[in-house]
Amino acid sequence: MKKQLLASVMATILAAGLTACGGSTSATTAAPATTAAPATTAAAAAETTAAAAAETTAAAATESAGGFYAGKTVEVVVPWGAGGGADTACRLVCQYMEQELGCTIVINNVTGGGGSIGLNQMLKAAPDGMTYAYVANTDSNGNIMLEGVTYDVNSFAPTCRFANDPHVLVASNASGITDLEGLIAAGQDGTTLWGIGGAWTHWDFLKIDFEKATNTKYKRLVYDGGAACMTDIMNGDCTVATPFISEALSAIDAKEAVGIAVTSLERHPQLPDLPTVAELGYEGFESTMWRGFAAPAGTPAEPMKEWAEACGKACENPELIQKATEAGVTIDFLGFDEFQTFFQENHEAVKAAYEANKDA
Repeated sequence: MKKQLLASVMATILAAGLTACGGSTSATTAAPATTAAPATTAAAAAETTAAAAAETTAAAATESAGGFYAGKTVEVVVPWGAGGGADTACRLVCQYMEQELGCTIVINNVTGGGGSIGLNQMLKAAPDGMTYAYVANTDSNGNIMLEGVTYDVNSFAPTCRFANDPHVLVASNASGITDLEGLIAAGQDGTTLWGIGGAWTHWDFLKIDFEKATNTKYKRLVYDGGAACMTDIMNGDCTVATPFISEALSAIDAKEAVGIAVTSLERHPQLPDLPTVAELGYEGFESTMWRGFAAPAGTPAEPMKEWAEACGKACENPELIQKATEAGVTIDFLGFDEFQTFFQENHEAVKAAYEANKDA
C-alpha cells in the first residue's frame, strides 16, 4: 500500500515538473490546441485592428464634423416669418450644415419690428458660438432706419454669406397688370399699392431704384415678411410687390399671381420665360439681396470659422444646389475672412443709400 502511495506521489511530482518545464502529460492530445493557436491569435488581432479602425473612423468623423459643434444644439434666429424667403433659404442650408458639423440646428422664427425683434434677441445671447441669426443687406443699419433700435454695425460678428437672391416683380390677378408696360402705367399717380416685405429692408431700396429708373411712384404698403405680402397679392388686397422667387414661384406657377420680370441681370432657371427688367429696356438694372449668418459681437473667431467652413462645404453639395435652385434660392457663398470686408462695405453703402432716400 505504501509502495502504491509513494508511486502515486512521485507521478504527481513528475507531472508537475514536466508542466513547469513546458511539457505535458498528454502531449498527443495537446498538439491540436497548439496547432489551433495561430488562428485564435489571428482572430484576436483582426478584432483589435477592426476596433482601432473604428476608433480612427469615429475620430475622423468627429473632426470632419467640426469638433466644436459635434453633438451640440445650435440656435439660428430667423427674424422673419415661417415660409418666407429668409426662412426657406436658411432652413435649406442649415439642413446640410448639420451633416457637416455633426450637430442639431434649431431654427427660431422671431418676427416683428422689421426684423429687429429677432436680431435683438440674438444679439443679447451669450457670445459663445452657440447662437446665430440670419442677416441680410440692411440689418446692420437698424439703429438709423428703425425707431427704437439701439444695435448697430458693431453689435454683429459677421460670419459668412450663403445666398444672393433676385426679386421678381408680381401683380395681383385683380389688378389687370400683365407686363412691365402695364406696371409702369399703374405707377403714374402714386396710388397703386406696392407691397414691401419689411420696412427699410432691401425691398424698399428696390422700389426706390425701380421708381427712379422708370419715373414712377407707388404707394408703399409694409408687411412683416414676404409670405404675408404674397398672401395679399393672391387675394387682391395688394396690387404689386417684389417677393423673392422662393416666395412667389408656386403662386406664379399656379396662376394665382402674375409674374412680370426678375431683377437679376440674367433670367432665373426656375422662371425661364420671365424676362429681366434689364432686357425690357432698362439696361444694367439689377437688384439682389444677399443672405448670411452673424453672431453676437465678442463671439470667438474659431467657432465662427468652423461654422463658415461647414456652410461653405454645404454650399458645394450638388444636392443642396439642386434643391436651392428648385426653391428659387441662389447659392452664393462668401467665407469668413472675405465676409468681414463685405459686411462693412455693404453697411456703408446701405447707410449712404438710406440717407439719400429716407424722405422718399
